[in-house]
Amino acid sequence: MKKMFIALSASSVLLSALPAQAISVQEIITLARIGVSGDEMIKAIDRDRTVFNLTVNEILELKKAGLPEEVLKYMLKTPQTYGGATAVKPQNEPPPIQEMTPEEKAALEAKQREEAQRLAAEAAKAEESQRRAFADGILKKGMDLAHRENCVGAIQTFLDFITQGGYQRGSDEYYTAWYGIAHALNQCELYQSSANYLVDVLLEGPEKPFFQQAFWELRALRKQINYSPPDLEKLTEFSVANFSRRFQDEFNYFLGEFFYDYNNFTKALDFFAAVSSDAPEYPRALYLTGLVQTQNNLYKSAVENFQRAINATETLDDVDPEVRTLSYLALARIAYEAENFDAAVYYYRKVPTDSPKLATAFYESAWTFFLKGDYERALGTFQALHSPYFQHFFYPELWILEATIYVNLCYVERAEQSIKQFDERVSALSIPLKKMVQELRTPQDYWNALVGIVEGAPTFQLDKRLVRPVLANVEFYNLYRTVRQIEKEEAYVTGEQAGLGQFGTDLLAKLGALRQSRLNEAGIKVQQLMKQVEAELAEYAVKKTELEIDITTQRTDLEMQKLQGGTAPEEAVGEAGGSQAIAGGDSMAWKYEGEYWGDEIRGFRSKLTSRCAKQ
Repeated sequence: MKKMFIALSASSVLLSALPAQAISVQEIITLARIGVSGDEMIKAIDRDRTVFNLTVNEILELKKAGLPEEVLKYMLKTPQTYGGATAVKPQNEPPPIQEMTPEEKAALEAKQREEAQRLAAEAAKAEESQRRAFADGILKKGMDLAHRENCVGAIQTFLDFITQGGYQRGSDEYYTAWYGIAHALNQCELYQSSANYLVDVLLEGPEKPFFQQAFWELRALRKQINYSPPDLEKLTEFSVANFSRRFQDEFNYFLGEFFYDYNNFTKALDFFAAVSSDAPEYPRALYLTGLVQTQNNLYKSAVENFQRAINATETLDDVDPEVRTLSYLALARIAYEAENFDAAVYYYRKVPTDSPKLATAFYESAWTFFLKGDYERALGTFQALHSPYFQHFFYPELWILEATIYVNLCYVERAEQSIKQFDERVSALSIPLKKMVQELRTPQDYWNALVGIVEGAPTFQLDKRLVRPVLANVEFYNLYRTVRQIEKEEAYVTGEQAGLGQFGTDLLAKLGALRQSRLNEAGIKVQQLMKQVEAELAEYAVKKTELEIDITTQRTDLEMQKLQGGTAPEEAVGEAGGSQAIAGGDSMAWKYEGEYWGDEIRGFRSKLTSRCAKQ
């Protein structure tokens, strides 16, 4: 009790001792660390009318200091409370490009010439270093074998070279042979086996002759397998200032992505900010920066970075086109969360019809129309999602949403039809799913069950549609692909065991342990996702029951209306292109395939009007 009184007294003294001018972020951090209550801090902010424009790093420091969530939210609102923030409007056009002065052009040309000279010198230096390293005929032979994808011969050559020469780790000869082994494994697409060797080569430092080559191979390899060992953090100890600007951009983005994957957003943002605005990695660096800002409620900055990422994809060469689509989706979701539904729809419609994200955009825009109360477009979008165009996706709640709209419009028969479709197509799926979740125990069990379902085995009689959320999960996909890659490498090494000797035995042991580890991770992810699907189906069942009560009430009201001499209006139809169909019903015959869908998929509308009696 005495300690508590002392802490409270200290906090009171601190608060009263603060100067009359605006309270600083550092002072807030100090107050949080000594345990001052959130109410007291808010009073201090309110008294001084302090306006905080928090950066991501400041937010992370505040959270680390234990700042109450309500205080952080209050600080983020101060620009609107005491300042004069304005809403961000969707940006349709990139800002105009300013003409450079003759002096600026000359400076740019000089910089470009300097960069070209540095690149040429860099290439010449690397070539000379490698020429000296390969002077020994044995090493040259090993590299030749690797380039011909004779992995076994190349590895044997490099291992014999190390053994016969008695070279130890740290010597130039050992380093060169080690890179040769990594390169041989990579050439034969044994990516998982090559990865650790490449990291060893990288961590020898940028002064070594194969630093750049190992970096490029590792970066390409990470697109094939899920590989991000903690040892890569040691790369931050190296300076690449003597390398070309192009390589520095690659290096900075690589480390930014590495720290982003480990949720170390402070370091990630520092490396993303170091990527040049003319680098191919620049749009994705902006996109990931925007995601970090979104997670920390810095929506204005996030919107600006997503828009800059979109503009950059239009002006730069060799950029990843997916960044543009992902940025549009991010902008749509920010608008959706702000209940700016028109802006959300605007951005969702920017997703190209040939994008793998089209189904996601349609699904989320359907929810947008639904919450906006635009039932005409909501029902049309539901109809499109039921079509063969999206047959590989599973959205079980669509029938519930349709029934809700029909209830709101007083179309009892159609609401009942949607509920019937839900019972037939969704409710029946929950029984085998529940049985599977109850019986499976280990991650290996879940992995085996999923593989069996995908391959068509009658595993628990589970419908394939229920595993689509798992197959669509990016984290699971990366783990699945990695496990399959390891299995492929195990098969290769087993077949070449005689030629690889002890090296092959050791490699198989490492691959086996790694496969089991990745398989466990994948199995846990399957378990999480399948339990999530089970919970969602149970939630939809509850909503269905609530709707059935509403439908029964409406049915009773209609019967009373008939008894009183009234009549119910005819049900309208929806239109899709030039054909007619009951929007959301099951009676439409999907006769069109291929190009028809690319042209018409956004054109579905319902023409239903409300039948509800005016109050």
